[in-house]
Amino acid sequence: MIQRITRLGGTALSLPIAARYTVLRRIVGRDRALSLISESAARIPGLRGLYTRRALYRRLLLHCGTDVHFGYQTLLSKQDVSIGDRVYIGRFCTIGRVMIGDDTRIADGVQLLSGQHHHGSSRKGVDLGSVQCGVIKIGKGAWIGANAVVMADIGDGAIVGAGGVVTKTIEPGATVAGVPARTIQQPIKPRRAA
Repeated sequence: MIQRITRLGGTALSLPIAARYTVLRRIVGRDRALSLISESAARIPGLRGLYTRRALYRRLLLHCGTDVHFGYQTLLSKQDVSIGDRVYIGRFCTIGRVMIGDDTRIADGVQLLSGQHHHGSSRKGVDLGSVQCGVIKIGKGAWIGANAVVMADIGDGAIVGAGGVVTKTIEPGATVAGVPARTIQQPIKPRRAA
């Protein structure tokens, strides 16, 4: 009963925040508006904050599944985000343009960037302020340890150790760690039936 009341309260709190997003989107654009709104929603503590963020992001993101946990002070910067069902995102995370599969666990302090190449290079004659965003994909059932930085795709069931920096695609089922992240355990191959 308390959970249901809190869920309804979170939905009610999300409505004025979503209305502010609609106004801001017309002034500063959709991604910048989402980033600003995300900062407001991230500061709401406890269950009230969890249910407010859940209701808000179900309205604003490309897709937000059921039972998604958005931890306190977690910020989103792009609207083109797709999050599957039963995803846990810890506290103090930063999320760019990503697609997250069902049943994924993301620990505190993780940065999910919008690819590897965010800025141009003055050597190529490109302004350093130019932004080049990609999309990273995180497979179903992946686990990402605390304070990891992810700049490339992660396969289904893969594990990224705490503090790892993912710069290359991680194959399904692999375990990686380090800076840059390297495979420390190969995926377990299923045995063939005799």
